[in-house]
This record gives sequence, C-alpha cells and structure tokens, in this order.
Amino acid sequence: MHHVLRYLRWVLTAALLASGHMVWATHLLGGEINYQYLNANGPGNAPYRYRINAVVYFNKDVGSAAPDGVPSIMVSFFDKTQPNAAPRRMGCERISFTEITPTSAGGCTNAIPRVTLARYSGIVNLPASSQGYLAVYSEGARNLDISNLIAPGAMSMALSMSMPPVPLLNSSPVFSDEAVSLICLGDTSTLLNNAYDADGDRLVYAFATPSSFISLGMVVPVTYEQGYSATQPFGASGYSQLNANTGLARYVARQQGRYVLAVDVSEYRRINGQEVLLGTTRRDIQLIVQACPGAPPRPPAFTAATLAARNFTVTEGQPLAFTIEATDPGANPLHMRVVSTLLDGPGATDATVNNNPGTPGNGNAAGSVTLTGLASINGAFRFVPGCGMAREAPYDVVVTVTTNACAGKTIAEVFRIRVLSTMTAPTRVRGDSVLCALATARYTAEGAVALAYRWRVRGGTLVGNATGRTVQVQWGSSSGGSISAQALSALGCPTDSAGVAVRLQPGPAIEGTTAYCPKGNAGLRFRVPDAGGALYRWTVSNGTIVSGQGTAEVVVDVVRGASATLRVINTTSNSCPGEVLIRPDEFCLAFYNVMTPNQDGLNDAFVIENIERYPGNQLTIYNRWGRQLYRATDYHNTWQGDAQPAGTYYYLCQLPDGKIYKGWFELLR
Repeated sequence: MHHVLRYLRWVLTAALLASGHMVWATHLLGGEINYQYLNANGPGNAPYRYRINAVVYFNKDVGSAAPDGVPSIMVSFFDKTQPNAAPRRMGCERISFTEITPTSAGGCTNAIPRVTLARYSGIVNLPASSQGYLAVYSEGARNLDISNLIAPGAMSMALSMSMPPVPLLNSSPVFSDEAVSLICLGDTSTLLNNAYDADGDRLVYAFATPSSFISLGMVVPVTYEQGYSATQPFGASGYSQLNANTGLARYVARQQGRYVLAVDVSEYRRINGQEVLLGTTRRDIQLIVQACPGAPPRPPAFTAATLAARNFTVTEGQPLAFTIEATDPGANPLHMRVVSTLLDGPGATDATVNNNPGTPGNGNAAGSVTLTGLASINGAFRFVPGCGMAREAPYDVVVTVTTNACAGKTIAEVFRIRVLSTMTAPTRVRGDSVLCALATARYTAEGAVALAYRWRVRGGTLVGNATGRTVQVQWGSSSGGSISAQALSALGCPTDSAGVAVRLQPGPAIEGTTAYCPKGNAGLRFRVPDAGGALYRWTVSNGTIVSGQGTAEVVVDVVRGASATLRVINTTSNSCPGEVLIRPDEFCLAFYNVMTPNQDGLNDAFVIENIERYPGNQLTIYNRWGRQLYRATDYHNTWQGDAQPAGTYYYLCQLPDGKIYKGWFELLR
C-alpha cells in the first residue's frame, strides 16, 4: 500500500510538470484566518458585520507562482444549520506583504527558503444563525516537496475557523507569532503558537490534521504519508509536544524536508454558569528541517529566579514587576523577544520591558520588545493594570531567547498574568420595587462594603449623596424605572452591577394650566377626572387652596413669582397621590405701572418683566399729549425718566413677531 501511495504521488507530480502548471500550483506554505465582530448595522437580511483577516505564507523562491502573495482571496461562509446550502462568499483584498525569511547567523551556509507573509482583509455581512458559521479559504496548491503528505503538489490548502451562533458577540483569537520556521535536524526546537483573545475567553491548544479542501460544507483533511499523523508530524522517529494552556511547542525531527502540521486554538466562555465552546481557529504550519552546519551550541537557559514564578495574580491598579533573565553557556550573543498584547505601545496599557512600551505588531493584536545581550540578557517587565482589565482568562507574556550563532538554539517560556477586580460586585439592591409615582424611596447596595458606589437611575432622580451605599431617589411620574449600583475601588474601577426594576403606580391626573403669568398667580383652577362620590384632599406648597377642598375641582392662589407643588389624594379609594408643578411663565411680560427714580433701588426704572426673553423688541414712551420722549430697540429696563416731571406716561412695546402691548404708568418724584 505504501508503494502505491508513493506511485500516486509521482503520477500527480508528473502530470503537473507535463501540463506546465507546476509553477502556478505550488506556492502555499500555511496561514490562518480570524474574525472581529464590528456591529449590527448591516442590511436587513444580513445585519451582523465582521472584519475578516487572513494571514497566508507564500513561497518566494524562484519559480513560485505568487512570490508576494495573490492579490485577493475568497472566503466562504457555511451556515451550520444548512451546511449543504450554497455558502456566502466574500473577497478579501491583500493589504500588505512582507518577506520574513530569517537571516543566517554569521558563518552559516544554510540555504534558507524564502517566505512572504501576505495579509488580507475584508468585511462580511451575515444573517443570524442558531448554530453559527464555518468560514473557509481554500486554494491550491502546497509545495511539491512536502515530506509527510501524499502528492502535496496536487493538494490544496484550506484555512478554516468556526464562528459561534449569531448574534452571540465575539472576536476570534489572533496568533502572536509566525507559522513558518526553520529547525535544525536532530535538535530540539521550541516554537510558539500562542494566541491572544480580545474577549478574554479561555484558550485551549491542540494538534490537528491540516485541511485540504471544502466539500459539502465540511473541511476535508490532508492525506498523510504512512507513519505520519497530526501528533507525529515528523514520523515515529521524531517528537512533538504542545502545551494545551500556552501553545508552546517543542519538536525534534530526524529527517530533512518540509513538514506540514496544524494547531487548533479553541475558545471557551462561561455563559449562564456553563463553560461553552465558542469556536476553533485552525493554523496551518510548515516547518523546514535542515542539517545545520557544525556542532549545535548548547542552548541558553532562563535563570532559576526567572523560572521560580511564571504565574502572577494582581488586582486592577496594583503594580507588577518581574525580571526575565537568561544566560548562554558559550558566552554567545543573545537575542530576546518579548511578545504580549500588553505591549501595545504608548497609551492604552501601562506595560513596559526595560521602559520600552513595545511596538504593535503588523496587523497583530500583540506588540513586542526586542533586546540583545552578550552571554547574558535580562528584561525588566513592569505592568500596572488599569480599570476594566480584570477578566477570567490570564494575559500571556511570551518570551523567546535565541543564541545568535550558527544553528543557534531557542528557548521559550510563557508568563501568565491574571488580573482581578479589587472589589466584589453588590449582590443585590434592597428597596421598594412597587410604589407610587412621584414617591421618594431609599435603596441600599448589599454585599461587600465598598468605599464608594456608582448609582444609575432611570425614571427618577438621586437626591443628596449619590456615591454612598444607601441613596434616596425621587421617582418621576412615568409607569416604571430602574436603579442599579456598582462598587468602586480606590482606583475608581467599577464592578459588575446589581439592580432592581421599579414599577410606579400613578395617582389621579390633575388637569389645568400649570404655568402662570406674573400677574396671573391668583384664581388658578385645577380638576381631576371624577366618576362622582369621591372625597379629595388637596395640598399646595407656596400657595393657598381658595375653594373646592374635598371636591374634584379647586381654585388655587400661589405666591407671585414662586413655584408651587399641587397634590391630590383620593381618600375614598386611598390611591396614590397625583401631583403637578405650577411654575411662573418666564415668557409672560409684566409691565410695572409705577416708577420712582429716586435711586433707592426700588422702581428706579420703567420695568418690563421678562423683556430679556425677546431680543430685538422696540419700546416707545410718550407723555400725556402724545409727544415721543424715548425710543429704544432691544430694551433692557434702563429708562429712568430722563428728568421728566411726575405724571402719567404711556408706552408702546412691539415684539419681534409684531405683537404690540400698550399701557400707562405713573412717574412719582
């Protein structure tokens, strides 16, 4: 059987060579795709918008079909509720390409294959789906000389990811390092497949079988040569090991060649108390195994103090500092690279290595700091978590140290930082949930006591202290509202909130004009709808119930210029009270009919109350014989008689809308 498979591979390769299409069919080295949820502002039939990003590695050696990557790729989205249906398809344009061929150390003679990393991006609109989507980019073909696959030159490469049910909001993990590497024959190599998840979900890493193509909504795996598998990508004589928590991988290959393998990163989230698998992103990796010249140097090593603590727990606002140090037994130059999403450059996150805030990656969520040293190297990592950084999943700080020599060794470690909230969230808010509209009530946040609280009220107003454990709320006249509380740490970081919905029962509706002109503060009439026979109790602040007490209709006088609250209770049914606020109408004009310009501060000028509400007004003043004495545009209560004798005078005031007021006043001296 093994000979048959090898013969099949030879036939397919020969066919490609004979047809002249070999160059166009062999250029893919690996990659991955990921997604980022944007919003629900898409068209009505597909409202959920995602940015799709792809990283694809291309062969840049002579004869490659796409040394800088193809200009665009096509991604298909299969609805898991109907996988056999035609998929939605979306094109992603190439946004960048970079050669990432590693440089050889001085004196090395290895012929290192050249590699291009191309990035693609596009936006897709998807409808809701109860089971989510499978997204796939598939293209042919892989390199001809892959050692662990049957007929690789005739085999496509498929990059896939599963997306959770829509509209469950999520963004997929993003790998922080590259997927194409050179490892030395017979030597232990340490490589990273660590990923960052912006949502803080728990990540689990596992070896998987690379994918070849898509068929009927399912990803079809590659066919391995005999003796190779997902967990033995280098065959029985090789070794591969993957840390399920960090993605840190160690490999030993004992035969030269190119080897394809895959790593799945699955994300889990706690929903309603249960941990749920959201989705899985598959990374396609190609490792190049070569015989490195000379005896390989002994690997560098992290110091015992560095390895003594690799897991840290801090609270928001609590500084963290630790030193990462490595030494080289051969006193060779060392190269340290620290990668983490915390190293996002100046600004958002307060994290540094040797006071360097990091350089954001090209299209990656993670940033990095690079250090060099001779014989030994160290980096001082410092981090102060800000508000909102607490989450269940830890933040990873990935460190690699490489001997900068021919066939130099690399060591790697992942340091994990878990950030906790400094406060426990309130367990509940205690207080009335059903009460009369316009009532005042007290509410208390129960649970662990905090220094301060943040309260939010809908349908009411906080009265007095707004940051204490207990607050008072003046509810409005609507039918309902809510109140919630968050505990605040000393840094001001809020916890999750607890709250209560409030149902407000209205009282009798009071009918009547609630705004009065300055001189119309007396004889105001108000009533409530009445089926007959009920007794009503009326009260008014800053005023008097003139008549109608006990009935459905009253006459009220209020203090001129003051606001007054009128309340009524149906004593027959013992209902909730009704209430209205009576206010002066600030747009009503009141013309004073006496002026005494004796500079005693009282009535020294002719006053029109609220005239400032009507800019552009015109005022004219006449004496008793009709002679014009004064005229002003935009009058502001400034005319003090201009030495006119005591007597009766007349005014004409015209507003900008053409309305005219006429009258008289007495000037007394």
